[in-house]
Amino acid sequence: MASGDMNHIRNPLFSFDYREGRSNAPTKGDYQRIGDLMLRNMHMLKELTGYLQKHDEVLTELEKATKYIKKLEMVYKEFELQKVCYLPLNTFLLKPIQRLMHYKLILGRLCKHYKIDQRDYADCKNALKEVTEMTSQLQNSLIRLENFQKLTELQHDLLGIDNLVAAGREFIREGCLYKLTKKGLQQRMFFLFSDMLLYTSKGVTGTNQFKIHGHLLLHRMLVEESENEWSVPHCFTIYSAQKTIVVAASTRLEMGKWMEDLNMAIEMAKKSSEKSEMSLDNSMCNRSNSEYTVLHHL
Repeated sequence: MASGDMNHIRNPLFSFDYREGRSNAPTKGDYQRIGDLMLRNMHMLKELTGYLQKHDEVLTELEKATKYIKKLEMVYKEFELQKVCYLPLNTFLLKPIQRLMHYKLILGRLCKHYKIDQRDYADCKNALKEVTEMTSQLQNSLIRLENFQKLTELQHDLLGIDNLVAAGREFIREGCLYKLTKKGLQQRMFFLFSDMLLYTSKGVTGTNQFKIHGHLLLHRMLVEESENEWSVPHCFTIYSAQKTIVVAASTRLEMGKWMEDLNMAIEMAKKSSEKSEMSLDNSMCNRSNSEYTVLHHL
């Protein structure tokens, strides 16, 4: 597949944009309507709901494929260098489903603006009903897609980690904290995920990339306030299997929020680990029972 051929992927996704300016209203002598156009397109999009629900799965598999299929990776990068691709390709592929939220917002505003007896009101109201049903059905998929987009962006911005986009990994928050070192407090950028905590420093000047200095797993992590121990305002200690670090926030409120988010993430990781272990135990138990049944019959 040549890089130019990827326009065939891009064009259908955005053909909806070109249809947005074509309404039946002008042919009827009515130049103030948009509802009929939106309603017709909402009906068309509703037929694609089943595909849109799997949108995040497709993008995740595409991201994996670009890492293992060199030819695909090359085509991918060549296409992103073209003027038509002014955003990362993954971001382009997210646009169709993200547009639904914009349409819902626009139609909601139109319905509030219009009077009930206005000619466009009924179509706008019905279009709003259709898009609201779709976004409700796609809510979980939208959340997963937003998470996927964030992980993809960070994959390019964080130097020193591969395969950041992984099944089950969720981005929780990022922010600046001061890490206590032998040289004193040093500013670090922290990234909290559902299974790990990364701390970084700004990379090469002129770029938005960060160099990773530490990678701490949340499994069995412990967080404790430690202002009295270190005589540093708004500081707390993070104990992990890899190492122990002391960090300080700018304010007590920020420290409290970080500790709250960390403890929440640690608890989530613990439950996820227990669930995985339970599934593994059940699998081993079922296997043992099957082997016993076979041997018994023998």
